[in-house]
Amino acid sequence: MPADDRNENSTGTPEVTPSDETLKKAVQGKTLRIYLMLLDSQEPIGPREVQRRLGYSSVNVAVHHLEKLCGLGLAAKDEHGKYVVTRRRINVGVMDLFMSLGRIRFPRLLAYSAFFAVLAVVYFVTAPVVLGRDSVYVIVFAVLATILLAYEAFKVWHQLS
Repeated sequence: MPADDRNENSTGTPEVTPSDETLKKAVQGKTLRIYLMLLDSQEPIGPREVQRRLGYSSVNVAVHHLEKLCGLGLAAKDEHGKYVVTRRRINVGVMDLFMSLGRIRFPRLLAYSAFFAVLAVVYFVTAPVVLGRDSVYVIVFAVLATILLAYEAFKVWHQLS
């Protein structure tokens, strides 16, 4: 098992940063769902709110996973007993397939799909009106790529939900 990396935080004390392998093993299932909920939240969230939103049977389940995230350095508990994300970017499980723009998280495949959609539109706008064999190939390729990549992106997005 790979060793954890040691960094120094703002107070100069050593801080342990879990390795990617450690995170992949620890952040799964309920822990991952809670991490994603914290990521999406605009403000700190308490354990009871986590329990209600995710439909857990007990507050203790939420507390266990929240404390697990704190132990991994992914979340912190404030003075009111609420939790907030401290590390916004991790590459574990299905999260590897996503990218972020600010607070918006979306599958990488969606960006690729948008690229091919823009390519098709630009081609339609700038290409001569005559539709030859080459034009048909470009249009069919761009449209198929857009549809297939968008379909796969939504499958990945659904998997995260």
